[in-house]
Formats: sequence, C-alpha cells, structure tokens
Amino acid sequence: MPETIRARLLLDCRNILAEGIQWHGEQNKLYWTDIHGRALWSCNADGSGAAKTDFEKRIGSFAFTDQGTLVIAHEDGLAHFDPGNGGLRELFEIEADLPTTRLNDGRCDRDGRFVFGGLDEDGLRPLSGVYSFAGGTSATPLITEVGCTNSLCFSPDGTRMYFADSSGKRIYRYAYDRATGAVSDRAVFAELGNSEGAPDGSCVDAEGGVWNAQFEGGCVQRFLPDGTRDIRIELPVSQVTLACFGGGNLDTLFIATAREGFSPERQAEEPTAGGIYVAELDGIRGLPEERFRGRLPL
Repeated sequence: MPETIRARLLLDCRNILAEGIQWHGEQNKLYWTDIHGRALWSCNADGSGAAKTDFEKRIGSFAFTDQGTLVIAHEDGLAHFDPGNGGLRELFEIEADLPTTRLNDGRCDRDGRFVFGGLDEDGLRPLSGVYSFAGGTSATPLITEVGCTNSLCFSPDGTRMYFADSSGKRIYRYAYDRATGAVSDRAVFAELGNSEGAPDGSCVDAEGGVWNAQFEGGCVQRFLPDGTRDIRIELPVSQVTLACFGGGNLDTLFIATAREGFSPERQAEEPTAGGIYVAELDGIRGLPEERFRGRLPL
C-alpha cells in the first residue's frame, strides 16, 4: 500500500495563486510567484524571512540564471529581471494575437533552455501553446492547441519531458531531444480520477519519480517512472499547485497552494489556503533546479 504523508504549514502567506515554486541552492531560499497577486515571494527553509517584490504584470513562472537574475514568463511574454537593482527588461511578446491567453507553467530543461507555456483565461480553450527559449529574441513552439499548460518537468537524464493540459485529466510523456529541444512520441503517462482534481504542476526526483500537484484534489501524488502511483502527500487545502525539492539535502518537499475564486465561506473552511506547505521525505531526494544558460538579447 503506498505511503500517505501529511504536509504541514510552513508559511501562512495566503496567496491568491502561489505557483512556480523552486529552491535556490546557493542562496538557501525558496522562491515562488503569486500570479494574481502580481508578486514574487521568497523565504528561508524554515519559513522565516519572507519577502515580496511587486510587479505590474502577473508572473506565471521563472528561471534563474547563473548570475542570480531571472527570466520571467509573465502574462504577455518573457522579461529579464535583476533582483539586485530591481531592473526589469521586456524581451519579447508571446501570443500577442491571442488576447485571452497568458503564460503559466515553465522550467528549464537539463541543458538550460527555458520551456514554458500558456493558458486560455476564457474557458481553457485549446488556443495556447508550449514554447522553448534557448536565447535570442524568439521562442520555438513545441506543442499547440493547449488549454492550460502545466506539469512541465524533465527526467533526470533529460530525455523525457512531462506535460499536462489542466483542461483534462492526463499527464503526458514525450521523448525529448537534448540536442535540439524537440519533442516527439507523445504517450499517456498517468491519468487522474474524477475525485482527484486536475493535474497541475509537477517536479521530478532523483529516481525519476514525478510529483504531481492536484488542483482541487488536495494532494501531491508521486508517480513512479512507469506511471504507477506511489507516495501521496495530503494537504488540508484543496487547490494544490506545484511542489519542489529543497533544503540542504534536497529531501524536503515544499508545496505551493492557492485560494483562487474562493467565496468567504470557502475561505473560512480553508483558512490557510494560498500558503506554502512542507513535507519531510525519508530516503528520496530531488535534483537541483536547472538554470537558464542561453544568451539574452542586449
């Protein structure tokens, strides 16, 4: 019988839609975005030292560079942010001809490309796409007809990419060409049941296990590389968005949650929704988050 673990509250920040969570090993800090709160957050591993930087646009996801700056996927396109001086430079727009879409999930592949995608805010219609940014002034389309991009993550050897369209119930696995960044051979990796919510963000551990956050499902579910269900992390809130490995040994799972569209009654039922949760794992470690290694336009 797969193990069930209860997560505990780390930071009661009550974000509207916490997403993009990742651990910065050199800084020993946790970073995430509150999309609808238009802010980038950070804190220490024990939840102390919480800090927030406000933005004009909603940030869906981001990737650090080796210089400590960030490539940001916001609602309109990509930007470059320097937290040292607060400088924000727009790079280029994505889906400028689609006014109802915004960028959402994203992370770097094992070779430092930033892979990201969007969603349609008017009913999750299949209008958006998934893109790869290796540097320069444009991004390469990878997947089309997407309603809501989520679960972008890569196997430890970088030869498989995972993706879910949260308008449905399936997580897909693709063959991933590390030399070119191209995807092929799509196959169903896992499928959520009717009571499990929608597949939201995912991360991968050192053994190749995929940890998927279930939005409106109240948990993070680990899937083994063959798609079999394994450990389940349960939370006392329903909107679970993404998890990441962090801490000194990368054996702590940090989990972002949301309170998107909550009524006052639901806020009372789930008062800590939108907070950051944590679960300590025994014998399972994650992988360091990859950095963006492409050349940014001047």
